[in-house]
Amino acid sequence: MKRGLYDVTGEILEEVIKSPKRAPSRVIAGTSAPYGVVKLIVNAGILQLEHISKKRNRLLLTEKGRLFLQHYRALKQLFPCPL
Repeated sequence: MKRGLYDVTGEILEEVIKSPKRAPSRVIAGTSAPYGVVKLIVNAGILQLEHISKKRNRLLLTEKGRLFLQHYRALKQLFPCPL
């Protein structure tokens, strides 16, 4: 089944919460999300790209991202996905 933007965003945010020190490329690979979606999420202010050093970055959740994740989890409880 094809995932929508909200599902991909929720999975990325869950992955960032689960392992906050992972590089953005590892988060993207772990969720199988297209890189363009991550750029959309960063531009929307849900995630923030933090530059640690010249070659290292990491993704941080913003307050808007925490609010999105809270609502996403509530919707997942209301409408569980049948497998």
